[in-house]
Amino acid sequence: MTHLSLFSSVSKSIFLLFCLSLCAFAQTTELSGRVTDASSAAVANARVTLRPRAGNGATTTQTDAQGAYRFARVLRGEYVLTVEASGFARFVQTPLQTLDASNAKQDVTLSVASVNDAVVVTAAGTPQTVDETSKSVSVVEASEIALRDEYSLIEALRLTPGMRVQQLGGPQALAVIKTRGLRNEDTAVLIDGFRFRDASAIAGDASSFLADLLFVNQNCLEVVRGSGSSLYGTNAIGGVINVVSDEGGGAPHGSLQAEGGQLGFFRTRGNIAGGFANDRLVYNLGLAHLNVANGLDGDDNARNTSGQGFVKWNATAAASLSARLFGNRVNMLLNDSPYNAPAANLPTTGIVPARALALEQQRLLEAGQTFALGNATFIPGLNDPDYRRRAHTLAGALRWQHALSSSLSYQLGYQGLTTARAFLDGTRGRRFEPSFNNRTDYDARIDTANARLDWLAARVNQLTVGYEFEREGYDNPSTDENPNLAQRTNARTTINQRSHAFYVQDQLRLLSERLQVSLAFRAQNFQLSRPTFFGGAPQYNNATFAAPPTAYTGDGSVAYFIKSSSTKLRAHVGNGYRAPSLYERFGTGFFGGSFSPYGDPRLRPDRSIAFDAGVDQQLFKGRVRASANYFYTRLQEVTTFDFSGFINPATDPFGRFGGYRNTGGGLARGAEFSVQAKPTLTTDVMVSYTYTNSDQRRPSSVAGFIPVFGVSDHVTTAYVNQRIGKRVDVTFDLFATSDYFVALGFPSRAFQFDGPVKADLGASYTLPLANDHSVRFYGKVENVFNREYFESGFRTPKAMFVGGATYKF
Repeated sequence: MTHLSLFSSVSKSIFLLFCLSLCAFAQTTELSGRVTDASSAAVANARVTLRPRAGNGATTTQTDAQGAYRFARVLRGEYVLTVEASGFARFVQTPLQTLDASNAKQDVTLSVASVNDAVVVTAAGTPQTVDETSKSVSVVEASEIALRDEYSLIEALRLTPGMRVQQLGGPQALAVIKTRGLRNEDTAVLIDGFRFRDASAIAGDASSFLADLLFVNQNCLEVVRGSGSSLYGTNAIGGVINVVSDEGGGAPHGSLQAEGGQLGFFRTRGNIAGGFANDRLVYNLGLAHLNVANGLDGDDNARNTSGQGFVKWNATAAASLSARLFGNRVNMLLNDSPYNAPAANLPTTGIVPARALALEQQRLLEAGQTFALGNATFIPGLNDPDYRRRAHTLAGALRWQHALSSSLSYQLGYQGLTTARAFLDGTRGRRFEPSFNNRTDYDARIDTANARLDWLAARVNQLTVGYEFEREGYDNPSTDENPNLAQRTNARTTINQRSHAFYVQDQLRLLSERLQVSLAFRAQNFQLSRPTFFGGAPQYNNATFAAPPTAYTGDGSVAYFIKSSSTKLRAHVGNGYRAPSLYERFGTGFFGGSFSPYGDPRLRPDRSIAFDAGVDQQLFKGRVRASANYFYTRLQEVTTFDFSGFINPATDPFGRFGGYRNTGGGLARGAEFSVQAKPTLTTDVMVSYTYTNSDQRRPSSVAGFIPVFGVSDHVTTAYVNQRIGKRVDVTFDLFATSDYFVALGFPSRAFQFDGPVKADLGASYTLPLANDHSVRFYGKVENVFNREYFESGFRTPKAMFVGGATYKF
């Protein structure tokens, strides 16, 4: 079945169910109310959201000039109601019952004196308040992202407890995330609950486009730390990041933003949102463009154009059809990888202190002139004037949701995700340059279709049962421009794989909802079509291929809320997995002057088991929320690349002398501490500290060395926003880590790098205009302390100024 036919079949099925639901009978009511402040004054343009317990759909509207809101058609049942308005703490009420009245009324009084509450969906797949969640959860709001003036989602995540975020260079450079001391590929990324990954990436994860995800019109980022494979499948070993779209609704509104700064940095962004026919149709459309003309080297230009649209049709009070489209196009120059200095500059044994080649000497080296090495032990990523990456991503999703009654609902969903990356390199540059211009493409397609049933039994037991089908394809052509056609590289690998997954989750709310218990299970089976190879890897041609073994995962969590002291105790245990990527199983490349394989079709899924426990405490009438967590994850088996002679070509069935294989994993344990506080009515503070001890089970690239590369033992973050009057905001955030290790050279040595200390300082002034419009003028200095630091050997920007304006209407 082609991708088009699959999409057509799913679309027809959803449309048929949609038409049938128009005739379905469901008891409805109206929910209305008025939103005011502590002085009983109306709060206009407040965002009011209603989320049903049975399912994860949401309906949003806005208050009018008198503070009134109205949901004309609401299926009778149990809901979570949230109200948000600028300058006020978020209001969250649960459970909200609309069972017993033909017209329900819920007035809301907003406060400015407490820490924001939140409603999260990712932790359990259904709406829960923070007090109900039995897992470690963080939420990064769009309002915080705007106050910090972060242009990318990766930067917005930098202050999240338990996460080590690295951007390997200037704006748009490759970015990686390590959650709780685990590997980059151990964090799953979702957009609106759909897995978002690149089937052609080395580890089959989201690392290839993390840096490309711009802030366009998202509502928030939900981060769940700890194993999540039982709900979300592959890669959810260390945590899950869910990018939640803003659905729009209410009167037409939107924003226009433009900013510029040093390094030739320029960004524009705009969106428009609203609703029609009493929000029966809601929408939110956004577009962002980033252009870095110069970059860190003066020759690192990068461009990124990203768009996102969301449309939802509330056909009846019980049924809705939503569509989301996300896409981007990226074009940027790349630097070479860092490398070690000559042996004369290195200690003969042990750990190597990382001392970079001075910048002025690096520029001489890049220009091909004589340079002085000094006491440098490594060379940062050199500028390569003809090494380029081109990429585009397109993801479209449909979701049909239908409540059959107040306690029973189902949903059907489909997402088509295509990714295309091309790496082009020429003969210019200073290190390992090819003899001829060459190009390698990584093209992938993932189709995901799922069906899910939610049953809320007697208000205390919610059962979720689901099925997911996924098909992924990978196409990897490689060519060069050798003038001798007989010697020209023209290789291609094409692979297709399918999987079927079944999952079930049971959530219990006992003891007047003070005790929350959740149990989940998932099984995923894989089916492989025979790969095709051309012009490169004959060793695979006669091999017998098998799909990876079925992956089984289980998950359990419990939380108990002590209402008298506002204390929540929680614990979570589960096992996770990561399916071996198509690249790890069938990858090929140049070794020793010949094109040969280094993948292993026999690879098994990576496996883990994890446990965490913690306590959340509210103090001073909600003005302070503190959290402490202990976490422990054992990687029982992982996939690693071994090029140290472990593989013997005489005994390996594919004739390899280096490549991927399964081996023992590692161990990561530690603790997270965080505090959110509102010490005054105009001050917001967040502080976190994470300690991580992460070790490999056995040494890999560096003999005798077991700490995990790229992981800092200590990470501290801080965020302060101070409002001065009604128009001025001053924002400060800090990200600081202890030293960490990076493997450089061949054979590899362990280099010890100082951890980054990066502080940003910004200020803004908001000018109110007529008809509730406004203009916000702002400026920000990134790395305000002007600290020089390196991320895994890549030089990063020192102090950098950015300023701009945002018009809201």
